[in-house]
Amino acid sequence: MERIYTLLPSGEKGILPYYLFVVGAVALGNAFQNYVTLHYTRRIYNGKFVPNHALPPASDRYNPEDSTQILKPALPSGKDSEKAKDQVTPLAARLFGAYTWLAGLIRVYAAYQIENAGMYQLALLAHVVAAVHFTSEMLVYKTVRFSGPQAFPFAAAYGGTIWMLLQYKHYVQ
Repeated sequence: MERIYTLLPSGEKGILPYYLFVVGAVALGNAFQNYVTLHYTRRIYNGKFVPNHALPPASDRYNPEDSTQILKPALPSGKDSEKAKDQVTPLAARLFGAYTWLAGLIRVYAAYQIENAGMYQLALLAHVVAAVHFTSEMLVYKTVRFSGPQAFPFAAAYGGTIWMLLQYKHYVQ
């Protein structure tokens, strides 16, 4: 057990380094699972989508297939509901895994270098990016409905952002 304690960030600096270490480690685990299965990612991004037939037709300067609005949220019932699919593809999961791996590494490194302004700011920005991402997916793109599986990412993103903003002067001199 003593050996495990030597691997953890210093407790003399407060508990924020422990928080960063834990959420960083969880992020690394989550990143790995994105390469193995779509199951857990589908629990977070749980919306079903259908083709958006309201897009303008193709022209010399516009291709509806290139539109970020190519899909729209499916209604629970309707003519397209049986064709509805989620947007969690193997590619999307790997991209999310790559981002999550990077964010996890930043947080773990910041846990050990909490007084380093650059590392602190990178860890803070990793939380801000996560908060903006999950909020936009919920409010703009409608791929996230806030419920149980989404609670941890939202809490970590917003909790970490607020905590790090409030504690900046305490840790960075």
